[in-house]
Amino acid sequence: METIITTLLFLSLFGLNSGYRTHIFVNEKKNWKDAQEHCRKHYDDLSTITSHEIQIFCQNSEITDDFFFCGLQRDIQNSQWMWSNGEPATINEWDLGQGNDLNENCGTIRKSTKKLHDYDCRGKLTFYCMTDLDLIQETKTWDEALDYCIERNTSLASMNSSTIMDLAVNMAKNAQTVNVWTGLRFLNHWFWVNGGDLEYKAWSEEGEVQCPAMNQRCGALDRDRRVWNPKNCQERLNFFCSIRRR
Repeated sequence: METIITTLLFLSLFGLNSGYRTHIFVNEKKNWKDAQEHCRKHYDDLSTITSHEIQIFCQNSEITDDFFFCGLQRDIQNSQWMWSNGEPATINEWDLGQGNDLNENCGTIRKSTKKLHDYDCRGKLTFYCMTDLDLIQETKTWDEALDYCIERNTSLASMNSSTIMDLAVNMAKNAQTVNVWTGLRFLNHWFWVNGGDLEYKAWSEEGEVQCPAMNQRCGALDRDRRVWNPKNCQERLNFFCSIRRR
């Protein structure tokens, strides 16, 4: 069972864009490291959150235990709290007496107090994953789109779960082109350029093209048909950026 929370991102990096961060509650108990691996495989990362989002998360009736993991982890080298995606954590929502135990280096949210707690990373809890998806309303070739995302420390987006696919289809309604570039690329086989797995697939009824023509080796989302299509990499389309995997 997954609970999905979507928030608007105000990202000045992109100029013409429509960006959303989606948080997905995963009702499976894992230690922090395994939770991080699960999020990076199926979404982008463990959730980076705001004070307001803590309040929203704690209203989730699917959470039956008092603690659940988010993306906070202490950097052992300097004892500073960091987010799983590498950003420094400036959030200041610690419960009384929390955040200072050097034997507990992973961050949780306590549902009963709506505050942050430090926690043993080996403990097994449910957790929140996130995915950031940004629709860039500029027309570029696939390679130009990739360069654009990389210059902003992101990557062309992978859509390796039905949750991300549904979000992308909904966002693509605002695109200026029917097809929107994704991070799909063919070099001997199809793969996500940012390293995501290709277990989830959303090809058209014709199925995955095993050996596409030389000029049909970049993958785009067809917003009207809600499927992936191989396209000419030189076509100029809108595109999706997503946070890059570490």
